[in-house]
Amino acid sequence: MQLPSAAALLSLVLWSILSATTKAEATAKETTSIYDLLDSPVSWTSLSDNKLSILAGYHVIYSWPGSILPQRLLNLAEAGKVGGVIIFGENVVDGLPAQIQSLQDAYANGPAYDGTPLLVVTDQEGGEVVRLPGGPEESAKEIGSSAHPARAAASAGPTSPAAGAMAEGLIIGKGNLAPVLDVYRKEGDFDDQFERSFSKDPDIVKKCGTAFLNSQQANGVLATTKHFPGLGAADSDENTDLGPVTLDVPLKQLRSIDELPFKGAIAAGVSMVMPSWAVYPALDPKRPAGLSSKWIRAELRQRLGFKGVTISDAIEAGALEDSGSNSTRAVTAIEAGMDIALASARDVSQGKEVLDGLVAAIRDGSISGQDFAASTKRIMALRSKL
Repeated sequence: MQLPSAAALLSLVLWSILSATTKAEATAKETTSIYDLLDSPVSWTSLSDNKLSILAGYHVIYSWPGSILPQRLLNLAEAGKVGGVIIFGENVVDGLPAQIQSLQDAYANGPAYDGTPLLVVTDQEGGEVVRLPGGPEESAKEIGSSAHPARAAASAGPTSPAAGAMAEGLIIGKGNLAPVLDVYRKEGDFDDQFERSFSKDPDIVKKCGTAFLNSQQANGVLATTKHFPGLGAADSDENTDLGPVTLDVPLKQLRSIDELPFKGAIAAGVSMVMPSWAVYPALDPKRPAGLSSKWIRAELRQRLGFKGVTISDAIEAGALEDSGSNSTRAVTAIEAGMDIALASARDVSQGKEVLDGLVAAIRDGSISGQDFAASTKRIMALRSKL
């Protein structure tokens, strides 16, 4: 009998820790008073900074460097000022399960706990883009080459050929920032150079992407489709992580090709959508999609009918170099209709900067209290599935 690998064992332990219901309970009176505000006519601008910080905390995903969870992040979680964390490969060590459990317990012992755990996410796309031990071993392109949805479903489910490590790796975070639904245009372009796209054919991307996300969500993992409305037209050197990208694609083509897989994902009930940081002049010539109400509110929510949670790509991305500080970028994204800001620079201070920026924007009225309350409710509903 073959013994499980160390990676598989680590993933199993991580999953068991993060899947467990947090045992500690919150202070009921203060929690109730804070969340009653979501349906209250009281002006949010009159609230204390502490209460605003607790509400704003839902909207910020933090990150940290290396293998040791910083005490500052634990303190922020206990104060109710953290919405979740993103796990990178550098964080994955033997002690991670206990560290995440301590983070969940700290949050549950604080005033923000509403019975749902912090959101823990990672990037487990498959192929070269994996953060946790295991897989999927196949890239999206390899999966899409068969044009068979069952293969995509198997790559994301507990009976995968990659054995236990891959499946548990997906389940670990309870939220996976995958699948990529970009429809790549040519060999070697931005998506294809790392085989992150299922296909050039939007129907294949739709079928495989939907099967992938359905398999994840059936196994308790919140799926995220990205990068709306699609980075498939980006050339090999057009990387939004590194600098501004403009994709001058006709709106008719964006809707008939790039958005098609997202329509399928929305119909399938995908939990989260991550908009792109590219600029698409066909609808908004000035702002990246993730900072544009034309893309988030009008196109994604109103036209396509998405009711779930929107999560930003990395706030520190080079594509936003002309969009101000981390906090300014996050505020602009939230104003445009984004629900969660991803502070993924492996720096707790970045997340705190974003949090403080949101509080200030609510205080001065830049962010609508009514819109922010609706957004907070969407996040609460999402976390209730964990």
